[in-house]
Amino acid sequence: MNGNEGSKDETSRAWSGDAPVLAIVGAPNVGKSRLFNRLTGGRSIVHDRPGVTTDRIEGWCDWMGRRFKVGDTGGLIPGETGELTQGVQSQVLKGVERARLLLFVVDGRLGMTSLDQIVASILRRSGKEILLVVNKVDAEGQEGRVSEFYSLGFPEPVAISAEEGRGIGTLLERIGRLLPAAESDIAPAAVANEAGAIRLAVVGRPNVGKSTLFNRICGEERAVVSSTPGTTRDPVQSGFLHAGRRYEMLDTAGLRRKASVRGEEVELEGIKRALSAMKGADLVLVVLDAGEPATHQDLAVVGACAQARRPTLAVLNKIDTIEPASIENLLRSVRAKLHFSTDIPMLTVSARRGSGVGQLLEMLDRLAEECSRKVPTPVLNAALEEAVRRRSPSGRDRIPRLYYMTQTGGFPPSFVVFTNGARIDTSYRRYLARELKLALGFTLTPLALKFRESS
Repeated sequence: MNGNEGSKDETSRAWSGDAPVLAIVGAPNVGKSRLFNRLTGGRSIVHDRPGVTTDRIEGWCDWMGRRFKVGDTGGLIPGETGELTQGVQSQVLKGVERARLLLFVVDGRLGMTSLDQIVASILRRSGKEILLVVNKVDAEGQEGRVSEFYSLGFPEPVAISAEEGRGIGTLLERIGRLLPAAESDIAPAAVANEAGAIRLAVVGRPNVGKSTLFNRICGEERAVVSSTPGTTRDPVQSGFLHAGRRYEMLDTAGLRRKASVRGEEVELEGIKRALSAMKGADLVLVVLDAGEPATHQDLAVVGACAQARRPTLAVLNKIDTIEPASIENLLRSVRAKLHFSTDIPMLTVSARRGSGVGQLLEMLDRLAEECSRKVPTPVLNAALEEAVRRRSPSGRDRIPRLYYMTQTGGFPPSFVVFTNGARIDTSYRRYLARELKLALGFTLTPLALKFRESS
């Protein structure tokens, strides 16, 4: 990407097979996320409070040998003018535009509302195939609740209970008839490519620009961007291709101390899922705000990545708000505060304008290359021998002997050093990791070293 606002890097693009074919839409609190979870086996946050889902969440549904993509969307509230609400509505309409089939969900318990009628007219104008789904029909004999929804003008509504699973088989049969097999089935090669992608988590405290950076990298507005903290709740996923590598990127909820969000069930669940996404990722982007860098919460986020031994890039965002002459001093100041993670690479970007994002993608590619590198055993043992020659380990009761080492994995590169079983102190472990990084050419990623007694 270049520095022009709204520009898009041609080397980074969304996957061609990434578009959803089925979107779940409707008014707030009708059970869209429960239905999404039921169809995909996903874990969209479900809560009685309206407006919990803000972004477009996507997942796969496998049924009778067929596979199609399902998108969960926020509740449509036409006419609302709030910044966050308008952002949610924009994401819903994008989901509608990309979908082949719309599942229009209404609340059978509540009955038809004026909002259902307004949403129905909006969906009809889309020209898409629409299947009306009457949710919360929880027991036999309640199917009569469906009759009043016929006035919306959609044929053969399906009565279901997403919470209890009633009617889901019938719903899937109707979906199967409405979605042509050529569009809902996905080639095995495409599935394999997705499974082999590098998992990239975008984390940070609220309002540092994570969703703006996420949208900029994946090349489309998938995540809602708002000045309201806590906009992102469920991790939002999107795939992109860069320099021949496939990435699955996750935008996550802003991380705050649990004490700050006590009693906020939805935000607490979002934070829990963000931490889980970070720990399960291959690579992590920690986003900091250049206007307020390295706060206590920033240090906690970076520390969590270091503790989980995740290969990490620190991204100083909103650099367009800083005077160019002050940038070097700013970087030195942030580096000093991150003294416990001095080996984490850091760069500056403006996600809003696009400047520096090209360099970020190049750095990601270098980090991915290092993490997937396989080092020949003779090279490892030569580096180990040289490190021991420079400085031998010491011990109180028994002197440690380091015999040989082997690589056991990547993300981060992981090695086992075989010893005589004597205890190796922390300072020598750090020394050895530092020497091996230099000798083996790992400049961006941490190394994971384990010690095992040789038989």
